[in-house]
Amino acid sequence: MAETHATGLLRAGLLDGVRILVAGAPAPPSALDGVDSAAPTGESPAMAVRGACAALGARVCSRVLAGGDAQGESAGDAATQALDQMGDIDLLFVDGASLFAAACLEREDRDALVACLEAAWIVTRAVAERAFIASESGGRIVYLAPARSAGVHAGAAAAGLENLARTLSIEWARYGITPVAIAPGVDTASGEVAALTAYLASPAGDYFSGCVLDLRGPEARP
Repeated sequence: MAETHATGLLRAGLLDGVRILVAGAPAPPSALDGVDSAAPTGESPAMAVRGACAALGARVCSRVLAGGDAQGESAGDAATQALDQMGDIDLLFVDGASLFAAACLEREDRDALVACLEAAWIVTRAVAERAFIASESGGRIVYLAPARSAGVHAGAAAAGLENLARTLSIEWARYGITPVAIAPGVDTASGEVAALTAYLASPAGDYFSGCVLDLRGPEARP
C-alpha cells in the first residue's frame, strides 16, 4: 500500500494539521500508463497521495474535475467546497497524469495536451485566489505530470506543467506560493509519488519551488 511506503520513510504524525486538496480527473487504470497502472491494488497516484498523507496525519480533501476538462465554474466550486470543508488549504496536488489521460479518451492528441494544461491552470488559479492569496498564508502546489508512455503529447504536457511550476514560482513568490512538478518514469510506482508528495507537504517542502523532481531515470537522458 502507498501509505506503507510513505510511512516507512517518514515519521508518524509528520503532517499533523496539514490540509491538502487533491484535484484531478477520473480515468481508467489502463490510461495511466507509466504511473503504476498495473499495480495489483489498482491504486491511482491520487488515491495513493490521499492514503499516504492521511496516514501521516494530514486532512485530505479530494475533488474530481469531470472528464479532464475543468471549466472555470467547476474549478471555482472545487476550491470553494474544499475551503468550506477544511477551513483552509496548505497544499494543492494537481493530478496532471489523470487530467491528460481523461482528455486523451475524449480528444485528439494535441487537443488533449491543451485540455490538460488548461485544466491544471484553471484549478490552480481558483485555489490560489480563494485560499493562498486571499488568506495571505501562501501555500504549496504539486503538479504530477504524465509519464512519456501516456500518449504522443505526454512529454509536452509534462514540459508544460514544469514550465507552469517554474513561472508561478516567480510570479507568485511574493504571496509565499511554492509550486513544483513531479515527472514520473514509466516504472514509477504510485507509492513513490505519494511518498514524495508527503515529503513536499512537510516542513522540508519549504526548500523546493520552481523545480521539477525527476523520477524518470535513464529514460530522460538524450
